[in-house]
Amino acid sequence: MENKVNPQDAGFDIQKLLAKALQYWYWILASVLIAISIAFLINRYTIPLYEVKSSVMVVKPVDQGASAAALLYGADVFQGSQELSNESILIKTKALVKQTLQKLDFDVTHYQQGNIKLSEAYKGASPFSVTFDSSSINIPYGVLFRFIPLDNNKYELQTEDLAWNNQFSAKQFLSGSTYTVNGFTFTAIIKNNIPTEEPNELLFRINQPEELANYYASALNVSEMPGGASALVLKLSGTTPEKEKDFLNAHMQTYVEHNLNIKNTNAINTLSFIDEQLQQISDSLYFIESRLETFKKDNSRLSLSSEGGKIAGNIQDLEKEKAVLLVNDRYYNYLKRYLRNDSKEENIVVPSNFGINDPVLNQLIGEFVKIQSDIEVLRKNENQANPILSNELKLKQRQLAELRSNLLENIRSIESANNIALNELNKRISDASGQLQKLPTAERKLINIQRLYSLSENLYVFLMEKRAEAGIAKAANTSDVTILTEAQVSAQIAPTSSKNYTTALLLGLAIPLAFIFGKDFFNNKISTVEDIKKFTALPVLGMVGHNKKGSSSLIDQSPKSALAEAFRTVRSNLRFMLNADNESGKIFVITSSISGEGKTFSAKNLAYIFAISGERTLLINADMRKPNNNTDYGVTSRVGLSNFLAGFAGLDEIIHQTIQEHLSILPSGDIPPNPSELLLNKRMDELLLKLRQEFDYIIIDTPPVGILSDGLELMQQADANIYMVRQNYTLKSFLTNIQQQYVSGKIQNTAILFNDVDYRKLNYGYGYGYGYGYGYYADDMEHQPWWKRFRF
Repeated sequence: MENKVNPQDAGFDIQKLLAKALQYWYWILASVLIAISIAFLINRYTIPLYEVKSSVMVVKPVDQGASAAALLYGADVFQGSQELSNESILIKTKALVKQTLQKLDFDVTHYQQGNIKLSEAYKGASPFSVTFDSSSINIPYGVLFRFIPLDNNKYELQTEDLAWNNQFSAKQFLSGSTYTVNGFTFTAIIKNNIPTEEPNELLFRINQPEELANYYASALNVSEMPGGASALVLKLSGTTPEKEKDFLNAHMQTYVEHNLNIKNTNAINTLSFIDEQLQQISDSLYFIESRLETFKKDNSRLSLSSEGGKIAGNIQDLEKEKAVLLVNDRYYNYLKRYLRNDSKEENIVVPSNFGINDPVLNQLIGEFVKIQSDIEVLRKNENQANPILSNELKLKQRQLAELRSNLLENIRSIESANNIALNELNKRISDASGQLQKLPTAERKLINIQRLYSLSENLYVFLMEKRAEAGIAKAANTSDVTILTEAQVSAQIAPTSSKNYTTALLLGLAIPLAFIFGKDFFNNKISTVEDIKKFTALPVLGMVGHNKKGSSSLIDQSPKSALAEAFRTVRSNLRFMLNADNESGKIFVITSSISGEGKTFSAKNLAYIFAISGERTLLINADMRKPNNNTDYGVTSRVGLSNFLAGFAGLDEIIHQTIQEHLSILPSGDIPPNPSELLLNKRMDELLLKLRQEFDYIIIDTPPVGILSDGLELMQQADANIYMVRQNYTLKSFLTNIQQQYVSGKIQNTAILFNDVDYRKLNYGYGYGYGYGYGYYADDMEHQPWWKRFRF
């Protein structure tokens, strides 16, 4: 016989796993039913959550800076400069959400209590409506009121807020009338004839504007449309889809208006700057015009000579050029003030409105506008605490500061060039004016007055042209945002019935299976024959099923019982282990690792089985530390093995005949102080030699070998050793120890008796076919509950 443990197959045995699961089918079924019931309740009573979706096309994303750039260059030079990600941030800003909420009647939320859940009744779904004066001194924001309809179109209000409940207690109100209570002005209207005994409660809550804006700003989801289109998808989830649709539609319209307002604001700022300049020039023009008119009245007969007309025309042309340079100079002064004062409250007026086409200045202004717009969008973002956004904002601010410095330097350079041109023009005008000295005094004065008038008129006309261009640009402004799809319900995202049922089914299966296999994985006790073979190479002698009878002895049970058949099988297998050449009595030692594994129970019943077959059988109780009770076999004497080995009794005194024919018992005797030494005594060897001659089979019940060494001494003298293993009781480590004893040669011819076996708990392929219990024997069927007689 090999004494090595055979390696076990570590593969995935689906058949074994299914068999193990089927042992606990009722727990799995119960778990699945409970899980599906919970899923049903969740689907039935969870308030549905819907996803509402809409989309907008951003043809040319613009903001304050980009619109100014478009006005500056006329063409779409800045098209695409503002990324869609910035537009998505802009749409989610609380400021824009507030503008949308001002269009909607979301100030009061109406509810209707169902049998289980509280649902919002939006617009026509609510049988009543409440409005209030937002300018009220005291508004109960966030307080949930109960609306109680009464007879005669009256109602009462109640709330769990004690302060407000005291204000409304014992008061009745008429539908449609306006009341002021504790500084709160409100009106409630009963829309339908609500029964006074309404089974479901009606409630309402007044929403705080800031909290409402915060909610929608955080709940709104904005993402880019797949496929690279310049479009944004807006999503909003809520329990009232009609309400969410109204918000999205209104918010898209707000976004369209905001986009257009940005462009119009830039045009208005440009017009305001031009009007400011026109106001100053118009005063000068009026004054000079008055002088000219007065001079002509006083000199009505004066007319310009041909030479004077030529000089005046030349000076007029030069003054027209000077007018342009003067307007440029005014703009450069404005630009310096704007950059030095860091004017965040207004948009920059762009140079193209005044005919300034310096490429470097245009490029710097364009970059300045873009960074300015990026900073504005980042500042509007509610997630300022986000370190990524915070770092990006700081980076943009540094870039803007550097760009402002570069712009000021560039303006100084351009301004110097403009001054040089202006000085040159003034010199040419001065030279031309010098020729006037040849003319008469009156004619010279007329030309000077006309020159000043021409300069002011040219300035005025130039600015009026630019104002007209800016006005046309403002009138032609259209929003760059187009609504692609109106808001509509895209899906019900909670509860998802199919997903909940699938999850419930999987959890209902997984939880008990995990418990079953987890229990088996962490189990440190022997449960199956497979466990025995995994830890030891000792053969399995047989299996003894769980004893359901009140008596532990076969003498009190039917000889046809399953337990009796199990021990008959053990008897047959033991005979195969014996040496047939030896005709003397055979000694069987029955031992175990610890107490409680069925050692004494098996020894008694095995002895009984040998005796009823007509064999002379002796049962020796060798565990002198724990004497056995043999009264069930009719033996009451306490004189036994310890008395004999100590020399206080003879052989005839210690062997007692039982009530069963052919069966004798040698009790353990009185408890000695030195049982181990007595077993090592030569008298024990002599005793066994004599008993071999008198009996066919000698069965020795020994102390546990896992605790004491007494059993090992007797096992070396036995013809066959029986090591008891009890299902779900014997530790796996005990089999490892007995395997080591077997490998070392300390024990020979040893087999394992698997005791107290519940065959339903064995893995597939073991235990079914022995015919022990569960329907094979009639007496087993008689003692089974009715529900266990059916097998599935």
